[in-house]
Amino acid sequence: MHFKLLSASFGAILLSIHTSFGQVTENPKVEESSVPYVKIKRVELTDANTVIYLQFIEPKKQQQPQFRSQPRSSPFPDSRVPQFPQQGIGQSQIWLDPETRLYKPGEIDKKFKFIRAENITTTTKTSVANGDTVDFVAYFERLTPGIEEFDFYEGRSSGGNQSWNFYGIRVRNPLKKDAGKSAKPVAKATAPPARTPTAKPAAKAPQKPAPVKKEAEMAILKGTIFNSKTKEPITAQLSYIESGDTLQIRSSSGKYRVGVDAGEKYNFRVMARGYYGTSFSLAPGDSSGKSFDHDVYLTPLIVGETILLPNIYFETSQYTLLPESFEELNRLVDVMRDSPTVKIRVEGHTDNVGDFDKNLELSRKRAEAVKTYLHEQGIESSRIEAKGYGGTRPIKKGSEEERKKNRRVEFVITEM
Repeated sequence: MHFKLLSASFGAILLSIHTSFGQVTENPKVEESSVPYVKIKRVELTDANTVIYLQFIEPKKQQQPQFRSQPRSSPFPDSRVPQFPQQGIGQSQIWLDPETRLYKPGEIDKKFKFIRAENITTTTKTSVANGDTVDFVAYFERLTPGIEEFDFYEGRSSGGNQSWNFYGIRVRNPLKKDAGKSAKPVAKATAPPARTPTAKPAAKAPQKPAPVKKEAEMAILKGTIFNSKTKEPITAQLSYIESGDTLQIRSSSGKYRVGVDAGEKYNFRVMARGYYGTSFSLAPGDSSGKSFDHDVYLTPLIVGETILLPNIYFETSQYTLLPESFEELNRLVDVMRDSPTVKIRVEGHTDNVGDFDKNLELSRKRAEAVKTYLHEQGIESSRIEAKGYGGTRPIKKGSEEERKKNRRVEFVITEM
């Protein structure tokens, strides 16, 4: 059916809906969503269904993904997934996954299945012209009375397509009052008359139950991203890799919520303009829980701030960078690309074991190795100073395990 005809028929559907439907929440508050171009306009709770009215607005300007050259050994791919589906120039293709579910936050076992949709396909993709709007409706099983916050989870993005996930949807859905105990008691039934015994029917052969398709278990990761100095939430972006795809979630409030496969392992990367990013790992299967809380604190980029580069590795007693360092160094490259006026001083440090002069020289060469890497990634060398301090600035004393922390690389912001 032509798109404009679909829009017209959708309007007729809205007018035909009976006004006796139950609880209605117009423009419900949504804590976080995975995409900015799909909105929940209304949630209606009938006796049988949870009815969600959504609106897709095709972005007028297509965003092109940024490509970055990286060493082959880097764990991150060269390309990143666009922030909206991009199957052709000037248009998108949309559909609603029939595996979409509604969940009660933190209680993954409480899920409500998808039933049907109106004005959007669930088996094939429909093209949408640049700038057009599509209103559509999704029907799910009825939320249990008393659940007044839920998640709309379409799934994990793949193949360059972005799934539509909404977290923390607030609706009116109060508990039902208990029915009165005024029902009349039912009289006991009399025993049936005796019957003449008949031959016992032959037993049926046991039927083998049909195989049940096992759903992938889902876990929820949630938290808030803060400024480490002020402890205030900040606008940030969280990205992670799943099944070869790089997925991104933007949060304007600092709060985030992500649905992940309980059987996978994840490495999350957190970035924000004006801050030095960080990363953390999660393996839901290693825990018996299905809900995880993880707050993140990012260091603001201000003149004089010293920031540790936590994952920089060299060959033993050498200054050759190991591939495990590239992810951390690429994070610094991103910061300097996003803030072209920032200048830094890379500082190398060793412990105080061994010859003083050799340690000083080793720390200087390690700082210079980091500077060389940044320059090879396109950062002007005039923006980077390299200096070695040997073992003159220890941060830990005591055991050998503690002294290992003195062998580190930091950078100081010298100019903004």
